[in-house]
Amino acid sequence: MTRAKRQLFGGAIQAFLPDTAVDASVVRHVPDNQEVFVHTSSDQSLIIEILEQANVDDSNAIKYHFDALAEANDASNANDHITDKIEQIPNNSLTVQRVSTAYYLFGRQKISKYNEQAKNLVSLHLCLLRLNELNTDILISFNDPLFVNEDSSSHATIDSASSNNRWTFTDFQNFYQSFEIVDFGLFTPQQQDIEMN
Repeated sequence: MTRAKRQLFGGAIQAFLPDTAVDASVVRHVPDNQEVFVHTSSDQSLIIEILEQANVDDSNAIKYHFDALAEANDASNANDHITDKIEQIPNNSLTVQRVSTAYYLFGRQKISKYNEQAKNLVSLHLCLLRLNELNTDILISFNDPLFVNEDSSSHATIDSASSNNRWTFTDFQNFYQSFEIVDFGLFTPQQQDIEMN
């Protein structure tokens, strides 16, 4: 699959994305601390979030974020989210600078979209980049549907003929390994002068 280096967060970050990735902000609102890319025919998505660093040990941080996603996805029930694998990513395999530690998690969640009753089984690949000196966690999530309920709004968007064009774990791995911070000013809150009247 062809990949191209894409500019994220106004050019402050860059990484290689599949050329089939569509910026979700052209069709819906995306929070300022996120970049969201979607595959138009498979319902797969890639989400990059810049977060204030979670107050947990490095080794527990990625599970903390996975559980937070489960709660946000209404999948906090023990039967609705499963962690299959957690492993540390060697820093020397990454392009990103000033990273303290990095972790990978593979798990599954039963997720409903837009508060629907129908739930889809989605595999989640997470990469957590911890920038301790900047008090920042960068969470990269690859959502890959395994089963889409026929009553879900996602069911109509999936093109069965597109299976050969689906994003793979290798695409996800190439993304986070090529992830590069160009402008660290992105992580520095703007200083505002406060005038006393």
